[in-house]
Amino acid sequence: MAEVSESGLSTPQPPSAGHETSQSSHQIEVDEFEDDNLEFESEWSDITSVSSSILEYEYENGRRYHSNSLGNYMMPNDEEEQDRMDLAHHIWLMLMRGGLYKAPIRDPRSILDLGTGTGIWALDIAEKFPQARVIGNDISPIQPSWTLPNVEFIVENFEDEWLYQPDSFDFIHARLLAGSVANWPEFIKQIYKHVKPGGYFEIQESAVWAWSDDGSLTADSPLFQYVQALDNAGRATGRELNIYYKLHQWLTEAGFEDVTQFNYLLPYSPWPRDPYLKEIGKYQAVQVNQAIEAYGLRLCTQVLGWGEDPSRIFQAMVKQQLRDKNLHAYVKEVVVYGRKPFNREDRS
Repeated sequence: MAEVSESGLSTPQPPSAGHETSQSSHQIEVDEFEDDNLEFESEWSDITSVSSSILEYEYENGRRYHSNSLGNYMMPNDEEEQDRMDLAHHIWLMLMRGGLYKAPIRDPRSILDLGTGTGIWALDIAEKFPQARVIGNDISPIQPSWTLPNVEFIVENFEDEWLYQPDSFDFIHARLLAGSVANWPEFIKQIYKHVKPGGYFEIQESAVWAWSDDGSLTADSPLFQYVQALDNAGRATGRELNIYYKLHQWLTEAGFEDVTQFNYLLPYSPWPRDPYLKEIGKYQAVQVNQAIEAYGLRLCTQVLGWGEDPSRIFQAMVKQQLRDKNLHAYVKEVVVYGRKPFNREDRS
């Protein structure tokens, strides 16, 4: 019910502007809640993540970030953020019905996970394909010190020049890199160069936005004002957050063939009637409660100039609105993959 295979999605628009007509037959049905309903209580538990170490870091507004010398990245890398990353991985597994990817890969022997984060996806794919060598790279060394024998974690900035040989990987994977890339077309060309002919690149991305089908999300609401502010801040830094609807075009322009996109609607909380979407909404409610600060604290203070206290107060208002069972908001997620042709042109 949450998955729709389409050619693409439109750009973010205010609630008053509505949403795509292609979504009209896929609206999420709202549940009817009792007064004693406990699904919107204010207690939002975190999950336990693997512990990890960090070599270079700095503190700001009570959060830990990687050293700016390693790259331009606005999100924290502390244990709270690692918990959120692992929870986001679980939500993606639920959205994709337990799948780690959608591309029709067969017996891959070399896999690269870009911006691997805690390394949880890389470890899962390495377990699924024990014959494959899996590399996960990231600017922060927050991955576990123990790994499977076919996994290697490397500290590197994927925006720098790649040291890998061209045509090196059967499968290159990326997830939730919005805000981390300055030049997406060039970045995808770099990926194309390093995928083997016949190999696949897949990216799983989220909008940093919010929609509703029944008008419960209004343009003057804290949630919508906040995502709009983050979108503006991302544009100001030169690293847009809402790139999800451009990925299909970028992969095609880079030279990938059989480019395929899957679209998902992810509720912000457990408001849907459907049990499957309600369960996902419970996990998303916890994840987004953490993501509000993770995505926005530096953007609000450094880029928008709000100051720490005003930023935290506004974030608290957003969190409070998300606990309202009358708010039927959701976010759009996409999976896009493409295959590098066997008889390829040189697009370097």
